[in-house]
Amino acid sequence: MKDYPSGAYIISRGGRRGSGPRSPRRRPSRAAGMLIVILLLLTAGICLLVLFMPKLSERADGNVNFKGKTFYFLSVATATDRSEALMGAQNARERGGAGYVFNNGSYRIIAAVYDRESDAKTLASVNDGADYFPVALPPLACSESDRLLLECIAGEFFTSVFTAATELDRGNISDSAAEFALLKALSKLEKLAQNADNAALARTVRNALEKDITVGMSVLSFVRYIQVYVVAGAYEACGG
Repeated sequence: MKDYPSGAYIISRGGRRGSGPRSPRRRPSRAAGMLIVILLLLTAGICLLVLFMPKLSERADGNVNFKGKTFYFLSVATATDRSEALMGAQNARERGGAGYVFNNGSYRIIAAVYDRESDAKTLASVNDGADYFPVALPPLACSESDRLLLECIAGEFFTSVFTAATELDRGNISDSAAEFALLKALSKLEKLAQNADNAALARTVRNALEKDITVGMSVLSFVRYIQVYVVAGAYEACGG
């Protein structure tokens, strides 16, 4: 008795010995059954290849796409003379701003960075002489380790540090709590930077970790400065 794919049971019976020639046994074609099985396996294999081939190709090439992210720098002053720019940076720090000097042909004194244009636009409108401009981390093909680092900078790191600065500015947390949140976020970046292929990106993270609060800089100013520094460094490392 055989169990075939059709679900039917087929019983083969032969005549008695010596009673004359036997009638041939009726069996389903094994070749047809095997052909069906092979076709099913081939179909399944093709489906798996279609599903996984793009990922296998990405791993073979070592390239994984980073989707990109746009930030907005709040600029509170502009200068072409470096001494004037440094004075403007100190003034911004005294008011709780980052005081980061960003050079895009002119020295722009950056007070803070935002991931929503509406926030930067609103603050620029209520501060005399302030404006804002976009800084984009472009979509690019990079190694998996670089992608993870960039996504952390643009996501978890940015959100954690921005929240710490905002809560400190509102008086909801202490200086020590805000600084601790910053160091924790930087530590996450440091671990990711250890495997980064983009040397400039990894260097930005290491340099950020080595910086310390300078004379005349509040914790609020320092937290904002490091946040702007990392975003600006990532922008330059990605070809900005």
